[in-house]
Amino acid sequence: MPREDYPQELYISGREKRHTANFHGEESLYRGFSQIDIDDAGQIKLESIRFPDFSCNWSRFSAPHHVRYRQNGDMTDGCYSFSVETARYKNLANVVHDPVDDIEYPNYAHVEVRRLMGGESVDFEPPKGRKWKNAKSLKLEYRQNLLNNHRIELPIDDS
Repeated sequence: MPREDYPQELYISGREKRHTANFHGEESLYRGFSQIDIDDAGQIKLESIRFPDFSCNWSRFSAPHHVRYRQNGDMTDGCYSFSVETARYKNLANVVHDPVDDIEYPNYAHVEVRRLMGGESVDFEPPKGRKWKNAKSLKLEYRQNLLNNHRIELPIDDS
């Protein structure tokens, strides 16, 4: 039974999972953050970005404030965004539509940014859990690029 306060856009409602080819480079991905993810200068900490296999919401089916309606989320969380093109930086990763079919926290807009291997295109849907071997500097470069190209959509509500 739907909760009155839960965003209707997040319910799956019989909608099918979308293929990676359905993402457009200019579309936004929304990622929630909390106070622990912010440094002393008020910026997102590099180490708060987990890569690969990190979750976001797809702007096609979500609004920035919807990140607050995730398991372990909080109504005071902030939201930053970056483009699908940024997520696909140097063809190191791809965005995979991965709707969360959960009774308490359904999320049709849920996506994961997952690791691509050499020779795989953005039409390929990489599986979860791929490891990086001897690529610490490339992983750092990816995370730094995301930080360089993010935008705060919703500040933390510390009122």
